[in-house]
Amino acid sequence: MKVRNCMKRKVIYSQANISIREAAGIMTRNHIGTLPIVDDSMHLIGIVNMQGLIRLTMPDFIHLIENVDFVHDFGAVENEKVDPAILDLPVTSVMDEVVAVEESAGLVRAIALLQEHDMSDLPVLDLDGRLVGIASYVDIGVLLINTWATPA
Repeated sequence: MKVRNCMKRKVIYSQANISIREAAGIMTRNHIGTLPIVDDSMHLIGIVNMQGLIRLTMPDFIHLIENVDFVHDFGAVENEKVDPAILDLPVTSVMDEVVAVEESAGLVRAIALLQEHDMSDLPVLDLDGRLVGIASYVDIGVLLINTWATPA
């Protein structure tokens, strides 16, 4: 089975000339966790993900805490707002590196990329490197599990 057999063909994407605020708006309106960023020819140039946007609101000290199990409420920190100047920065300032898979790739390769890069969605490219789909961990996993032999 190939990634093309499970990818979503309707992909919400944007070009790089938008702000972080605009990217966040696109993601929340469309309820998506990954926003591929493409050039005029639909070549993938970066990825914005929800985790990266959420990190904008996280206090600097949070990475110093080894175990947050004992912290049930961060108090006033919970209500912190992102500096509006940050939201007006170009989306390229929070883009992740390009990680994608060709539509002809096998499912195990796709799952391996998702695991290696700690992603939940994987952009899918054609042979010319143009964005043609997106496959989630669930999309790929469902197709992979459906190939398992079921007991009689």
